[in-house]
Amino acid sequence: NPLWRKGGTVFGPQPRSYEYKLPKKVEKGALRAALSQKLRDGAVIVVDALSVAEIKTKVAAEMLKRLGVEGKALLVDVKPEDRLTLSVRNIEGVRLVASNRVSARDVADTRRVVLTRAAIEKLQEALW
Repeated sequence: NPLWRKGGTVFGPQPRSYEYKLPKKVEKGALRAALSQKLRDGAVIVVDALSVAEIKTKVAAEMLKRLGVEGKALLVDVKPEDRLTLSVRNIEGVRLVASNRVSARDVADTRRVVLTRAAIEKLQEALW
């Protein structure tokens, strides 16, 4: 009882979520700004297609090395193929994202952004 000495707390702390959902226009604007900044910095690489012949991390690492990608990188494709997803997931700092799931935080957090031509078209439809 809270009335007694060493009794319970009357109005104790209540768990609360401080989560906030940004408006869609703000999210689009942030992604547009992040992509244009990476483009100005020369950190965007455009390829025809992202694919590997077999499911091996070594093959994916060699592909990224040929593209000149070192450190953190974001690979964006319209619908990433399973072989590439399985090959890239074990490389530290490299993320493979579908074009409809890419966010401004993903783009701003990486050194290089590798986009396919189809992903660029999808992003242009969605953002502009």
